[in-house]
Formats: sequence, structure tokens, C-alpha cells
Amino acid sequence: MSAPFVTSFRTRGPAIDLSRGAGDAFMIRAQVHEAWDAVRVQVVSATTIAEVKRAALDALLGDATDPSLYMTKVHGIEVHDESRALADGGVRAGTTVFVHTRRRRPIR
Repeated sequence: MSAPFVTSFRTRGPAIDLSRGAGDAFMIRAQVHEAWDAVRVQVVSATTIAEVKRAALDALLGDATDPSLYMTKVHGIEVHDESRALADGGVRAGTTVFVHTRRRRPIR
């Protein structure tokens, strides 16, 4: 299966595999605003939004990052229940999941 173009656009490193080798895996893009970067993530529809968020934060900001300080948006709408599966949030191949801080920080 070929990945949608959007998943390769300005992404860092190899894809993160959260699909656990499932045959129905597809590729999405997870972008962390504070890192000004994105990663490709291979998932299945049952993967949770929290798993994608944690993987993106670990890859782009490091393991010490507290996920509770960040919010996730899909299709421009904040996801309040991150334990939901990607399919429940309307995520399909090529979707970009945005992760950014909950509080706005002043520019200095």
C-alpha cells in the first residue's frame, strides 16, 4: 500500500509503527506545533488518539514531555476524550493529527 502524499510532506525520520503488524494498517501524520515538525505514524483504526499523541511527543520533544500539558486536534476540533479510537474521531489514511500546548505562551 502506498502512503498518501501528505504523510511524507515535511516529516522527520522513519515512520513510527503503532500498528503492531496488522494487515489493515494505514499511515497518518502527527504534527507537534512546538517542535515545528511532524512524524509519520503507521496505525490501525483501533489505535487510540492518546497513543498517537504520546508517540509524536516522544519522537519530537523527548520522553520527559508530559502529555497532559498538550491538546490534540483532528480536523481542527479538539479531541476531549483521547482514549477514543482513531476511527471514532474520523481519522483515515493521510489525516494530520495536531498536537500543541493547552496554554498559549507569549512570544519574546
